[in-house]
Amino acid sequence: MPRTDVTVSGISSGGAMAVQLHMAFSEDISGCGILAGPPYYCAGNFMAATACMSGPLNFVTASGILMKLKWYDSIGSIDSISNIRGDPVYIFTGKYDLVARPSTVKINENVYSELGANIKTNYDMAAAHGFPTDNFGKSCATLNLENYINNCNFNMAYDILNHLYGGNLIKSKSGTQTPLIGQMAVFDQKAFMNPPSSLTDSQTPSSSLLQWISESMNLYTTDNWAWPTSGLVNWTIPSVTTVHTRQAITRALSHGFDEEGFIYFSSACAQGQKCSIHVALHGCQQGKHYVDDVFATKAGYLEVAELNNLIVVFPQVAPTMFLPTNPMGCWDWWGYSSLSYATNKAPQMISIKKMIDTVRLINQAMVASV
Repeated sequence: MPRTDVTVSGISSGGAMAVQLHMAFSEDISGCGILAGPPYYCAGNFMAATACMSGPLNFVTASGILMKLKWYDSIGSIDSISNIRGDPVYIFTGKYDLVARPSTVKINENVYSELGANIKTNYDMAAAHGFPTDNFGKSCATLNLENYINNCNFNMAYDILNHLYGGNLIKSKSGTQTPLIGQMAVFDQKAFMNPPSSLTDSQTPSSSLLQWISESMNLYTTDNWAWPTSGLVNWTIPSVTTVHTRQAITRALSHGFDEEGFIYFSSACAQGQKCSIHVALHGCQQGKHYVDDVFATKAGYLEVAELNNLIVVFPQVAPTMFLPTNPMGCWDWWGYSSLSYATNKAPQMISIKKMIDTVRLINQAMVASV
């Protein structure tokens, strides 16, 4: 049986980051979904990143990537690549994707095959560069520059998560709307990167810890949120109806992260059940700076989470003009924040891992509260 405590997925730069997280932290991360994302260490600078996306790509091979992985493994820069064996991996590229070259995306399959992963591929959809859904976005073959989500009459979020979690997840009934009766929240990403030591205590949370949680997370209910929410166990947490928006910044805010991320606790998790965690990573120009909560609420992850008792975390990166230079709000898959961007030493990688660990500990505290 694969480990199922934490899985990751992402689109475009988020797909590349998902691969990096899986390789670097394979002791904890048990599966990976890659949508239109280049393979591990495809780039090493901005020029190489451009070639990785648009091709032709002659300098990146599966054998070269595997050599890099083995080297990083030998010096402790990633967890042992032997952990990947048997892990579920989902790889998607659209036939009409002109942004991320399908032949480049497919190198992921060659790498993961050599590592013994349990791979499911999806290469035949008549899709452009975007996240396929069965009910939201522009037509499947259209490059949707508004939010990079396309209505392809296909529930991609379910297909990914179903593979990552063993193949028996409950699926929304066609033509019906799944009531989202769990709890959506926005969280302070910097706080989740630096949680208090008291959060490691699995006993009933102290008043100081509950105060930290209430200061670091707000329940999120927008005007168009159609369903009542269930709260978080018996905790008192303030609520908001909007999220902060910001201009592209001229200095690094916690290594390019936005101030806030999104998180969804399905109703079972919100009521104190121990739950698995999935991390969903947006693509370039798809974070909340550009699309507000659209990726988090419309890609389809929430409905799958609600029906299958999952927690989904949506970290957010913001565009930055310099230090680091990331004007399109991409995840770091070419080295803009660190030369060791693809390892367990990289600032963005460490930060997302700390968020995962914090969410896991909050879930443990919720379990202890009921």
